[in-house]
Amino acid sequence: MIESPAIDFEKLKADMAAEVERSSARKFSLSVTSGKNPDFYRNFSAGQDKRMTADVFVGIALTMGKNPLEYVTGATPELSWPNATVLTSTFAILLDSIGVDPYVNERAQKLAAQFPYALRSIEELHGKTDVSIQNRAAELHGGAEDQSAA
Repeated sequence: MIESPAIDFEKLKADMAAEVERSSARKFSLSVTSGKNPDFYRNFSAGQDKRMTADVFVGIALTMGKNPLEYVTGATPELSWPNATVLTSTFAILLDSIGVDPYVNERAQKLAAQFPYALRSIEELHGKTDVSIQNRAAELHGGAEDQSAA
């Protein structure tokens, strides 16, 4: 049976308590509710979590500097990369924003064309150990030296 997505309230409450301890319940409440409810934390702690809106849930996570998905169980979002054309265009826009004409500068054109592949390499490295990432970075750095010597 597939588990329905749900909020891990125990983890959420523990992290909220730690955040309130660092600041104050009033400051936390005002931040979470965009200044609307200075008593939110007190009410939430008293068991009013069933009335929490999605906006408030996201506000809680963001106030604590967390990703809301850290508190959701039973859900695995499917992420997909935009196609290479979109990524290349995005990089070209970034280059243009810093005053580099991506359509005239040959090196900028090469960088823009490689941008999608660089992002996919980063995705492949995600979840690997620090040692394997360092090894891959060393391989890439060594390859860059070989190319510049040619």
